[in-house]
Amino acid sequence: MKFVFICPKTNKVFESDEFRIIEDRGITLDKFGNKIWDAKVELYSACPFCGKRHLFHVKDLTCPFTPLESSVR
Repeated sequence: MKFVFICPKTNKVFESDEFRIIEDRGITLDKFGNKIWDAKVELYSACPFCGKRHLFHVKDLTCPFTPLESSVR
């Protein structure tokens, strides 16, 4: 499955299935009772826009089922 990422340097959107889940602490609840997946996603390959390997908090990622307008696929 491809996840949707936003390059923190260029703010450009891209998709990738070359990642791994790390620091997975499972599901937690926020102060409103909403479920949050407490984990990070690490890219295996470099970002297509800035060339860096980024690390993202799962809570900051866009839903992979959201349509993308201008993305690299």
